[in-house]
Amino acid sequence: GKELVARACHAASTRRNQPFLALNCAALPENLAESELFGYAPGAFTGAQRGGKPGLLELAHQGTVFLDEIGEMSPYLQAKLLRFLSDGTFRRVGGDREIKVDVRILSATHRNLEKMVSEGTFREDLFYRLNVLNLEVPPLRERGQDILLLARFFMQQACTQIQRPACRLAPGTFQALLGNRWPGNVRQLQNVIFRAAAICESSLVEIGDLDIAGTAVARASDGEVNSLEEAVENFERALLEKLFVTYPSTRQLAARLQTSHTAIAHRLRKYGIPGKS
Repeated sequence: GKELVARACHAASTRRNQPFLALNCAALPENLAESELFGYAPGAFTGAQRGGKPGLLELAHQGTVFLDEIGEMSPYLQAKLLRFLSDGTFRRVGGDREIKVDVRILSATHRNLEKMVSEGTFREDLFYRLNVLNLEVPPLRERGQDILLLARFFMQQACTQIQRPACRLAPGTFQALLGNRWPGNVRQLQNVIFRAAAICESSLVEIGDLDIAGTAVARASDGEVNSLEEAVENFERALLEKLFVTYPSTRQLAARLQTSHTAIAHRLRKYGIPGKS
C-alpha cells in the first residue's frame, strides 16, 4: 500500500512524466543498497561493470525516488543520504566526481522513527530532513470502502491480464471482504482477487471462490446491497453492535479492534450505539 501512495504522489506532481524508481532498504545488504542508490565508478570493486553503473538517483533525474522501509537503512547510508538531501550532490561508490541531480525523495516505514531517534538508531537530522510532509497510511482493514473499490479494480485488472471474459464480485462477497483482517494489506487482497478470477468459471464471483479465512461467518445478510457505502455501513454497524456487549467502552472496543478510540467513538456516535435504553 505504501508504494501505491508514493506512486500516486508522483503521478499528481509536476514530475509525473519523469522516472519513478523505488528501493527497498530492508531487502539489500548495505554495500548493495549503496551501489543501487548512488551507483559505482569503473573498477570500484571486483566484478564491477567496466564503465561503472549509474544508481537510482542518476536514473531518476527530475523524477522521484521512493525509499521503502527507510528505518532499516544503516547509519553509514543515513549519513550519505543526508548529505545528498542537503545539496543534491553525491559521489558514486569508488568515484571522486561530484554528481548533482534534481530528485524528489519519498520515504516510508512501518517503524516508529521518533522512537528510533530517541534510542540513537536513526539520525535525528535525517529524520527532520525527511519529515517535511507526513502521510499516515492506515492498514487496509481500517479502510472499509477502499477494500471494495480495490477489489473491483483488481477484478477488472485480473480479467484483462489472464484474458478471460469480464466478471464481477457477487454482493454476497462484500461482507467477507470487509470482515477479513488482511494482514498482507493491498498485495494480499490483489492475490485473493486474481486467484478468484482465475478459478471462477462464471461471470459472477461468489463467496466460495474467495480464498479467505473465516468467510463462512462473514456472509452478507439477505437482500440486495445497493452500494459500496451501504455494504460498509451495514458491516460496521453489525460488528460494533455485537462487540459492544462484551467491550462496553470506546477504549476496550478500540483495543479489541486494534484501532484508535477516537475512530471507534466516531463510529459509535454515527450508528447510535449503544442506543437509548
